[in-house]
Amino acid sequence: MTKEEIALWVQVAAVVVAVGASIVALVVSALDRRNARRIADEDRRGALKQAHLMFELETLLRLTKNLTRGGHSDTAVSRDMGAEASALVGALGPDRVPRSWESLVDQTPEEIQAVLAEEETPEWLKKSIEAHLALTAVAEEIREENRRR
Repeated sequence: MTKEEIALWVQVAAVVVAVGASIVALVVSALDRRNARRIADEDRRGALKQAHLMFELETLLRLTKNLTRGGHSDTAVSRDMGAEASALVGALGPDRVPRSWESLVDQTPEEIQAVLAEEETPEWLKKSIEAHLALTAVAEEIREENRRR
């Protein structure tokens, strides 16, 4: 074998090694991206769960403060406290506060929609019910998202 043939074989071997290294680098890169996506998904799931728990904690603290006050001598303030308690219980749902849910909400969505559809229901109450339903829907969407992830 001549020097030129040896040099040619060395060049071919170098090219084959370079192509092999490139393929290995592409595979490692793809695996690394997949692993990074998995880690990011887990981080998002954990952050969403923590944010929801912080929301529930803040809501429970407000509800506890509201219910611990034991009412008020001024009927307007007492009504405000009851409305706030009802909204907070609605946001938490029957799983977190079943006794409060039963005494403050305890209506099916169909029953609530029926009250909303009645003509004799005052407009302020319809708006309150609408806001309550929206609050409950958002809280349920967050719970569902947490269950899915």
